[in-house]
Amino acid sequence: MSSAPRGPPFRAEHLGSLLRPSKLLDKRHAIHQKKDSEDGLHQLEDECINECVKMQGDCGFKAISDGEYRRHMLWGTFFPTLNGMTEVKGPDASIFREYVPDIAAFLEEGHEPGETVICDGKISHTGNSSYIGHYEYLKSITPKEQHGQIKMTLCGAELEGKAYPKDVYSSDEEYFADIATAYQTELKILYDAGL
Repeated sequence: MSSAPRGPPFRAEHLGSLLRPSKLLDKRHAIHQKKDSEDGLHQLEDECINECVKMQGDCGFKAISDGEYRRHMLWGTFFPTLNGMTEVKGPDASIFREYVPDIAAFLEEGHEPGETVICDGKISHTGNSSYIGHYEYLKSITPKEQHGQIKMTLCGAELEGKAYPKDVYSSDEEYFADIATAYQTELKILYDAGL
């Protein structure tokens, strides 16, 4: 248990996703297999997030996260909601870097990629953050004095090489410049909302 008194800024106690509860994984899996609808998914996410926030408090964590339980993939909803990015279901495995450990493990087991996000046009931010609702929910279930300790993770821009069509971007520098501008917009929106 973390007991040393401290206020922000403090060392990161966890980063990114926490393990999803089985009931949430089961619901998402059933939806993916078309054995269930999305009815009740948001309520189940809320329930799991409530438990996650309580667990973090019980452990003495100072940073408060929703465990990224509303996200299906690590990039969440940031990349799919940018102009110039498209979510692709069932992409060809050849677009992935097979030497990346998790990609290699999935491919070795015969798993086919379920989805990814690819660039198909000039990238820009829409001006609306898909994470505001996540932040507002965390604020609604935490005491006001803890709102400054709410933590959200944005996936880093690590895509390169086959990440964009050569007729859209002529270089990695041009591509990453637009992604950096989109991140700046996202961070400003979240900052202005109090995060």
